Amino acid sequence: MAPKVQEKGKKERKSIIELLPDMLASALTNQDDFIITYEINPDTRKRVFHVLRGKLITPCMLGTLKNRVELQKEEGCTIITGHWRRFKGSNSSHTIMK
Repeated sequence: MAPKVQEKGKKERKSIIELLPDMLASALTNQDDFIITYEINPDTRKRVFHVLRGKLITPCMLGTLKNRVELQKEEGCTIITGHWRRFKGSNSSHTIMK
């Protein structure tokens, strides 16, 4: 079962799976970076996930991450790369990959 996350100012709790699509769409609209990662607490051994959104990745950092993925492809690392374009006939700032 997906972990439950509480949004600020709301009493209803939603799972991270329910929150991610809107967060991702918002990040794409605002041309923000969107990162999902986790860490394991060394003391408790519990996993904690992090979802980060904002102007986070510099061109140098992106190059480093892409190189790491390339070097670890045999271990299962993947990357999706595409070109951005606006939806045809839309005034929206939403973009899709082509």
